[in-house]
Amino acid sequence: MKYFAFLVVLSFGLNAKVLDKILAIVDDNMITLSEIQRVQDNLDARKTISPILYSKNKYSQQEITELLVQGFLVRTNLTESGYVVSDDQVELQIKETEKNLGVNREYLLKFLSSNNLTFDEYFEIIRETLEFNIFHTKVIYPLISITEQEIKNYFYRENASSKSLAFRYTLVDFFLPAKTVNKEMLTTFTNVMTKFNKDGILPNNFKNIESKAIEDITDEGLEVNLKKLLKNTDEGGFSSPILMDHQYHVFYVKNKNLVESEEFQKSKESIRAKIFQTHSENMIGLWFKRVQNKHYIKYFL
Repeated sequence: MKYFAFLVVLSFGLNAKVLDKILAIVDDNMITLSEIQRVQDNLDARKTISPILYSKNKYSQQEITELLVQGFLVRTNLTESGYVVSDDQVELQIKETEKNLGVNREYLLKFLSSNNLTFDEYFEIIRETLEFNIFHTKVIYPLISITEQEIKNYFYRENASSKSLAFRYTLVDFFLPAKTVNKEMLTTFTNVMTKFNKDGILPNNFKNIESKAIEDITDEGLEVNLKKLLKNTDEGGFSSPILMDHQYHVFYVKNKNLVESEEFQKSKESIRAKIFQTHSENMIGLWFKRVQNKHYIKYFL
C-alpha cells in the first residue's frame, strides 16, 4: 500500500513537471513557464514598483526569461563579492516606501491584490531592485567614464539646426590642389586623414598634402558651406572634403567651443545623465555577455 502511494505521488510529481515546462537552467536554478507567465500577468504592477527592472511596456517570453537569468547572475556576483540583500533589508525598504507614500501595510496588501500581485512576489521584486542598485553602483558605475568632449559633441548634435549658436575653433587645415584629386581620393579623403592622425602614415597619392594651423577662429564671416561643415563636425574629428579656391580641404577640429556658453552650461548635467544612461545600458549588456560564459546557462525556448 505504501509502495502504491509512493508511485502515485511520484507520478503526480512527474506530471506536474511536464505541465510546468522548464524554459531555462542557470547553474542549479530552473526557470519555468509558469514563472514567466506570472510575470506577464502582472507586468504593469511590476513596472510601477520597479521601472529599473521592468522598463519596457511589453516583453516576450524569451525577454522575460533572459531578465530572470540576468537576475541570477547579478545575485551570484554580489554574493561572491560579499553583498547579500537580507530579508531585514527588504522589509526595511518596504516600510520606508510605505512611510514615503503615507500608506500602511493593509493598504499595500490591498493594492497588491488589486494588481494581481502577492506580497511574496512584491517582496522579491524589492529584493531584486536593491540587488540591481548595488550591482550598478559597485560593478557598472566604476566602468563608465564621460569626457567633456562627449558632452560637447552631444550638445552640438542636438542643437545643430539652431542659428543662435556661434562657435570658436582651433583647426588644422589639410589641403590638396583640386586637379590632383580624383574621385576615389575624394571619397576616402576623410578616412585617410583619420588614419593618418593615428599612425602618421599617408598613402602615396596623398604624399603632397599640405597643412596649416588655424588658431582661435569664429564662424562669423565664414563662407556658408564651410560654416555648416564645421558646425556638423565633432571636436576631435575630421570634416568631409570641401572645395575652396581650387583646392580640396579637410579640417581637423582640434577645439570647438561655444562663443556664448550659457545655454551649454545649463544643459551639461542633463546631457551627462543621458550619456551615462546610454553607456550604462551598453556596459550592462557587455558585462552579461562576459559573465555568462562562466556559468552553465541552457535555454529551452
